[in-house]
Amino acid sequence: MNSTKSPQRKKILSTTIYAVIICLLVLACAIVIAVVSSKQTSKVNVGDEEQDVVVSTTTYFVPMKNATIIKDYSNTEWQYNDTLKQWEIHKAIDFKVGESADVLAIADGTVSEVYTKGLEGTVVKIAHANGLVSIYKSLDSKLNVKVGDRVLGGAVIGLASDSMDSESESGAHLHLELELNGVGVDPNDYISLGDK
Repeated sequence: MNSTKSPQRKKILSTTIYAVIICLLVLACAIVIAVVSSKQTSKVNVGDEEQDVVVSTTTYFVPMKNATIIKDYSNTEWQYNDTLKQWEIHKAIDFKVGESADVLAIADGTVSEVYTKGLEGTVVKIAHANGLVSIYKSLDSKLNVKVGDRVLGGAVIGLASDSMDSESESGAHLHLELELNGVGVDPNDYISLGDK
């Protein structure tokens, strides 16, 4: 009896081992596909040039809920600054306070700088993945974050205010800038603002 069951057991065992190996190979392929598809190439404006950049798929949050865009990003068209009474290039998006003055982190990151300067107001810089840095200006001096804090996308970092002397005529607002590897880029390339 043992002699007839032994070859049958060996056959079942070898079939099981092959099935496990095939399952592991399929799982490994699925992981590789998931990792490869989580990266994409997109074109972003870096300075005056358009460059291909490989970025991970990251969810970016709008930095203020129910806010109005009072001045959009432009690195080519001059816009009038009511406070300074001059025309200037505006490499940022200005959000006017809506129902709330809460300013949210646009993505997961680490607070790299916090400072106050007259023309910029109170400023928070957050370093994100892939060399992206978000810069929040015209904040209230009472912040929810400090240098070194790890923040999640959508977390409240502070309140919008009128602390930015160079845009004081705009009232309480957020002045949002983005930099990619130290060069200013258009926040519209990252944040979906709908119809604006």
